[in-house]
Amino acid sequence: MAEIPPDRLSLVVGVTGHRDIAADDEMPLRAAFGRILEQLAKTCPHTPLLLLSGLAAGADSLAAQEAIARDIPVIACLPMPIPEYEKDFSQPELERFRSLLAACSRTIVTSPVREDGYVATGRFIAQYSHLLVALWDGEASRGAGGTYDVIEMRTTSLPGSAVEDIPYLPDVGPVDLIATPRINGPRPAKPYAVRRIYPRRFAHDRTVAQNFGSILARIDEYNVDLARVPALSEKPPLEAFVQRTDEVANRLQRETGFFQSALFVIAFLAAAIQVIGHIPPLAKVVGLAAAFVFYGIARRHDYENRYQDYRAVAEGLRVQSAWYYAGLQYRLVDNAYLRMQEGDLQWIRMALRSFYLLHCEGREAPDASHDHPACREWVRSQWRYYYRASRREAGRKHLLDRISMVAIAIGIACFIGSAILLGKSFHCAIVASSCPNGVASSRRFELLQNLLTVPIVLAAMLGAIFTHYSEKQNLLGSARRYERMFRVFDRARRELSGIAKGNEEKSRDVIYELGRAALIEHADWLIMRRDRPMKVVMV
Repeated sequence: MAEIPPDRLSLVVGVTGHRDIAADDEMPLRAAFGRILEQLAKTCPHTPLLLLSGLAAGADSLAAQEAIARDIPVIACLPMPIPEYEKDFSQPELERFRSLLAACSRTIVTSPVREDGYVATGRFIAQYSHLLVALWDGEASRGAGGTYDVIEMRTTSLPGSAVEDIPYLPDVGPVDLIATPRINGPRPAKPYAVRRIYPRRFAHDRTVAQNFGSILARIDEYNVDLARVPALSEKPPLEAFVQRTDEVANRLQRETGFFQSALFVIAFLAAAIQVIGHIPPLAKVVGLAAAFVFYGIARRHDYENRYQDYRAVAEGLRVQSAWYYAGLQYRLVDNAYLRMQEGDLQWIRMALRSFYLLHCEGREAPDASHDHPACREWVRSQWRYYYRASRREAGRKHLLDRISMVAIAIGIACFIGSAILLGKSFHCAIVASSCPNGVASSRRFELLQNLLTVPIVLAAMLGAIFTHYSEKQNLLGSARRYERMFRVFDRARRELSGIAKGNEEKSRDVIYELGRAALIEHADWLIMRRDRPMKVVMV
């Protein structure tokens, strides 16, 4: 039995398809499904694959067999409890089902009863899959929750049936269609051929395929970065992933800060070279070349975006963990996080959904309560973080403003002093030949001329660079936002302490709304940083 790797993010492949498949068609269909798995493994070499299958007769079973043969873990997503589900199999099918079920890494029952069980399983697989594979003949479903319905859920996010209490609508995504003959049906023109379809957000949308490729690359890169941090087996899974993701994000933040600071320093030096005389012009060219080299390195490694994305993943996992331990195990973070963002940022929601699937789905937290130590620590740590962050950002803004003012004051002082001395030396510099130290006075006059202009110009450039940095970091806006979030958490702490014991529902509502507020704030931070990318500074 293949185990699901506990220290990495898995790429989730869901399968749906027909039950009535002839025995002669099974091996070619398995081969076609195997080629899809091989291609995914090549595209994401550092990311383990995970299959979701209902283990129904036909397509579900043969896909599970192929995955197990390749040592890929399988999660059985059953539409109803096992004793009831076994009634839907013939004797040979039942033996196959039991054999596959025993080889699965985990079993999840998506519905406690038969009614709408197949719809619930289809919706479950459509929700959690990064890629859905459908073994389909191209015809409409013969019953609710059939193959066509699941494809529609995945490509349109529509539930496909009038089912109430849908936890959330899934992100739309691609579907690999394998042309699949039925025993009693017309044979497809090209049986076993594979064709990928993408949902379209609007007519002639050609960006979805590119976005999906970017999502796979982001997931694989995240696993590469995560592998540099040792696994923490002594901690709960979500907490371990938060800590490891934070550690990777901190390292990338330091890299981003180094390159950003280097660009500002190079910009200032290049501008200073232009102002100060007697320095070869080639020096400025070298400085600008160095700036573009630093910028190119930072862009190639994508330090800034990776740091921001991993911060977003860690924040989402923190909130998910708090909700889970508060007893809100059916509240999913990705339903309230970056919902309007497609493209590169969509991978964050997909990652959070996968973490929930592996560590929370179908599992109730022991001693779940708003007073659970994990919940208390989350509220306390966030309250402390926002308090310190608001003062840190305000302090940085104040420091940069003070440095700019001091630099300008020094520049003005140099200007005034040089003007006074220049007045005394002006006559001697004009009649340098009649003065005993004419040549020395002329050099002194030239030096005073530089002191008259250079310091104040350099001070102005320094102020401009600091202003640009402050605007890019949005220090003032961040300080205000953190102060506002501190007040939100401070008020929530008082509310939680004031709620009488036994009123667990109201306490959970506070935890839930607090998590939503944290997600909204962090999403705003992420979008703001995306709108202010690192770039070469020109002064």
